[in-house]
Amino acid sequence: MTRHGRVARTPVSLRDPALVADARLPAPRPAVGINERARTPRGEIARLARPLLSEPTDRNVWRQQLSLTRVLDWLESFPADTWQDRWLLSGSDDQGSAWGPQGLSAGTRSRFTAGLGFLIVLQVVRPSYKWLFGSRLLGVYDAYRDHNQTALFTELRQRAGGREGCGEHSTEALNVLTRMSIVTGKDLLDFDLEDLADYAKARRASGRTVASLPLAYEILHAVGGLKGSPPTLRQAQARGQLTPAELVDRHPIADRAVRDVLVHYIAERSAVLDYGSLVNLGQMLAALFWGDLERHHPGISSLNLPDEVAQAWKQRVRVLPDGRPRRTVHAVFLAVRSFYLDLLQWSVEDPVRWATWAAPCPISEADIRGYIKETRHRQARMQQRTRTLVPVLPQLVRAAEARLQRATLLLEAARSTEPGEEFTVEDHQYRRTGRNGSHWRPTALFIAPADEPGPRFDAECEENNAFWTWAGIEVLRRTGARIEELLELTHLSLRQYQAPTGETVPLLQISPSKTDRERVIPADPDLVAVLARIIRRIKGPDGRVPLLNRYDGYERAFGPPLPHLFQAPSQHRLQVISANRIRELLTDLALRAGIVDADGAPLRFTPHDFRRVFSTETVNGGLPIHIAAKLLGHLDLNTTQAYVAVYPEEVIRHYRQFVDQRRTHRPSEEYREPSDTEWQEFRDHFSLRKVALGTCDRPYGTPCQHENACIRCPMLRLDLAQEPRLLEIETNTRKRLREAQRMQWLGEVAGLQESLRHIATKKQQAERLRAQAGHGETGVGALG
Repeated sequence: MTRHGRVARTPVSLRDPALVADARLPAPRPAVGINERARTPRGEIARLARPLLSEPTDRNVWRQQLSLTRVLDWLESFPADTWQDRWLLSGSDDQGSAWGPQGLSAGTRSRFTAGLGFLIVLQVVRPSYKWLFGSRLLGVYDAYRDHNQTALFTELRQRAGGREGCGEHSTEALNVLTRMSIVTGKDLLDFDLEDLADYAKARRASGRTVASLPLAYEILHAVGGLKGSPPTLRQAQARGQLTPAELVDRHPIADRAVRDVLVHYIAERSAVLDYGSLVNLGQMLAALFWGDLERHHPGISSLNLPDEVAQAWKQRVRVLPDGRPRRTVHAVFLAVRSFYLDLLQWSVEDPVRWATWAAPCPISEADIRGYIKETRHRQARMQQRTRTLVPVLPQLVRAAEARLQRATLLLEAARSTEPGEEFTVEDHQYRRTGRNGSHWRPTALFIAPADEPGPRFDAECEENNAFWTWAGIEVLRRTGARIEELLELTHLSLRQYQAPTGETVPLLQISPSKTDRERVIPADPDLVAVLARIIRRIKGPDGRVPLLNRYDGYERAFGPPLPHLFQAPSQHRLQVISANRIRELLTDLALRAGIVDADGAPLRFTPHDFRRVFSTETVNGGLPIHIAAKLLGHLDLNTTQAYVAVYPEEVIRHYRQFVDQRRTHRPSEEYREPSDTEWQEFRDHFSLRKVALGTCDRPYGTPCQHENACIRCPMLRLDLAQEPRLLEIETNTRKRLREAQRMQWLGEVAGLQESLRHIATKKQQAERLRAQAGHGETGVGALG
């Protein structure tokens, strides 16, 4: 499905009465059947309970009978026909661990608890979720699984145990299904989504988490349960796209006729708008426009608004409820103006349907005249933000790299340390918390600072957050991709191009997103190294990238299973990272790094900031703007120009160019779609920069600015095969330096020392490249 469609989303005819029908209420759930086992006689209960003993010795049988006698005698003191009704009459269902007779000794209380456990396993009594959450039933869940639907529970246990990294969460997922079976009395394969919703509601009401419910859903679905439901709980709970009627009905409208015309209008517009734009349109027309009119003018029923009513509404919509001016007021005006003008045009084309609603537009051209000014102010704010963030971007990058390096060291050290012991990382002392034994969580690696007070944290979680923060920053700043395009990258997005010189150039294919046009970006070696590291991290034991369904928050729909690159464990299962999660990680890193503005105000980065920085650096670096527009996926060059932040030196340079060429017309070739030849030349320009020591990565179309002094040039990417040549140059330079010092050629001494400094930088670059090569992060083969 395309994002910015040309595909209608209305599955019925616009004349169909179902289009404007109210959303149907869910069908009532069938009543829970009577618990027939609650009528079991006492003697039969004793007989059925005997096989529940793992060691049926005489003493254990006597203890079991004593426990059952105590709890059954107590239940029989309440007047009812079934054991379940007696349990409810006792009031214990609401008392949790304080259930049963009061003032009992510890021994008698334990016998009552053991007897009730036997009744639960036999399904004679069905306590509520509230009681189960508040009581501690040692061994009851295991006994219930061993004597009820044993084969199915065994298969569920195998499915849960096969999930890597789940550990104790697999046991809790089994407990979730066991509790549901105990409370509802249903077979496992008869559970539906309502049963899971009831469990989640009760669990949250008790103040507990439902973290293991998604895993319980998945293993139950894997064994044939929840028939007709999606494979994951998130997909099952996703509401999906709302119909035009539902979009309008989110905002109460009293006049039914106006409500219906709004529904029909949004249905017509849905053929050419993406879902996010459709939601905004519904909110502006139904809430900010007509809903506001009905609140201030009860009984209004015509789109032909009196002038005083229209003027009052325009004044109100300019201000937010908290008194601040509404920045998007012109967007509201344009939506309302389009609504009126569309109805007017449609009334000419189809007067039977639309002529009744044709009315003079209350939004004049003067009202929207400030839209261009507002757009310029918005662009100015974006460009000023870009100019503010560009100088501190290297600081953010260094902070991400340092955090990842430190988190990796902490995780490796914590894994090799026993619980309770201390270890040292980067001159800081840490202690792995927890204890050995059955109650220790084996999948949690909590550590706490030992040399200074500080909270404990999960080393695995910290390393996972640090890695994906670093990966997100690197890919965003090196590709200029939008956040949704970043999360849509898959293993299939990596392509190869055979250059005329015979060199294989790695390419990154960006899937269609905002403009429904895919594009290809040449991947430089640094980007290849980042992508290779991501692929190596997410590959499964079978050497393949797991296939996951990604939820598109804009279209509110799940995509097909694909090998997404940005996937990480969440709630004990692999999921595609969400856009909000990336934003949270960037904000957290900026706060950790202490990045502030000149006035000391904290700065934060959003994913789109990297796109603006990328466009600014590429265009200001000399890349023709029509090439930059194609890299960014812009259909209009004006969009690219608005992204580029203008610096004072750029203004001066361009003004001088204008003065030099003021008698000639500005060449129009710069503002056109690049030809196939130009685009091919751009893609191949890296392979045409071969020098003795490696590859020159100067921007496309620019001459060498360092007079071929490659040693001192930061644009030189060293070829590891030429490292001996670099060492030879270093040896020769040192000999020349000693000679210059002996001859007192001070100018030559300064120049040679500067060369040696750059040679040291190149040697560090060689070490980094060698490390990447050692991890298989270089070359096209690294992306396989």
